[in-house]
Amino acid sequence: MKCIACCAPGCEAVVVDLCKDASLDEIDTYVRQSGRSRIDAWITKWTCRHVLLKHAYRKDEFVQMAHQSRFGACQITVSTMALEVRFAKPGYAAVEAS
Repeated sequence: MKCIACCAPGCEAVVVDLCKDASLDEIDTYVRQSGRSRIDAWITKWTCRHVLLKHAYRKDEFVQMAHQSRFGACQITVSTMALEVRFAKPGYAAVEAS
C-alpha cells in the first residue's frame, strides 16, 4: 500500500469507499433521500453504478490488503453503502537514553 510511505509513525490513514456489495436499490434510496436536483441525482446514480461499484472493494479485500502490507491490520466501520477503513502505522519504539 502506497499510503504507508506518507503516513507518519503512530498516525492513521483513513479510506472511505463505496461498499462493493451496495445494491442498486440502496444507491437509489440514498440519492433520493439526499435531496439532489434531478440532474445531480442522475449523475450520482450513473457514477455509482458504472464507475464506483466497479472499482470498490469488499470488507474482506481491505482486511487482506492490510495483512499483506506493513500496516498489518485495519479497523473497518460498515454503513449502509460505505466502508470506513482505518490503517494505523505503528509508532517508533521508545528507546531509553543512556
